[in-house]
Amino acid sequence: MSAAAVPPLLDRRLVFVLGKGGAGKTTVSAAMGLHAAARGLKTLVIEVASQHRMTEMFGVRAAEERHRDVEVELAPGLWTISIDPEHATEEYLATQLKVRPVVEMLTRSRAFTNFAQAAPGLAELVTLGKTWSLAVALKPGSSTPVWDRLIVDLPATGHGIALLETAQNIEELAGGGPIKDQAERIRQVVSHPGATGIAVVARPEELSVTEGLEAVRSLRDNGLPVASAVLNGMSPARFEAGDEPALSALAASEHGPVATAARLSLRQIEGSRHDQAQLGRLRDESGLPVTILPQLVRRNMGTAGLEMLAAEFGAPA
Repeated sequence: MSAAAVPPLLDRRLVFVLGKGGAGKTTVSAAMGLHAAARGLKTLVIEVASQHRMTEMFGVRAAEERHRDVEVELAPGLWTISIDPEHATEEYLATQLKVRPVVEMLTRSRAFTNFAQAAPGLAELVTLGKTWSLAVALKPGSSTPVWDRLIVDLPATGHGIALLETAQNIEELAGGGPIKDQAERIRQVVSHPGATGIAVVARPEELSVTEGLEAVRSLRDNGLPVASAVLNGMSPARFEAGDEPALSALAASEHGPVATAARLSLRQIEGSRHDQAQLGRLRDESGLPVTILPQLVRRNMGTAGLEMLAAEFGAPA
């Protein structure tokens, strides 16, 4: 697919959100989900490794669902699901072995549990396989997909990239059979730039941007469709360029509250300048479109805060 024909990130059905721990990728995933739902798209945010942050962020009580892979509604048009690798493994075995009692006997076996935990890439493959099955699921008696948009909140950068690479690795290692066939189908979906896109999230900090740029290079080297970057937590620009000399003079000549306010203002200007430098670096070195999310100072993000961030995904870059 030519670069001109590749759709923007949020026009692709399957979006993976990747980032360094603490970059805010779960918040970004939630905001992306709200943005898609506001466009009238039935949207599913997928958490992996049995995480349940989405229900907490939206204040949805879903304790009774925590041990089952089921969709939980967060807001109009928006649902979430948390993938439990053990349950996903059981589902996979059921599709392959066809005999439920044998599957239940295997999954209750301590030896099998130890093997499954030690088997390289198995948890990642079944997690990716569950994501793939949700992406290709159709409404009963119809050729229409169940979900218009799926957003996957990946683990932190290294583990997240490894999960995305799993299907390709399994396909190369497997000699043949159903595992190789499924890995190939999953790889085709995950690596298709018309259907799938990866967003790399960073904060406006040197180390976070550096790790984000390294992730972009790694994804590209592996033929994975990195499509966008998100800079999360940008300091607002509260002053004009010509304000700094006057504030510096006040900070040097005045005393008391006026001087304190001037010094705080100068500190804010410096922080904003630093953030802008990191934004320029991310744009220039990644060559990606960058969505800028403002720093929100709130005790609890809540739905209102997420809606404010969601609106930024519809703003001009």
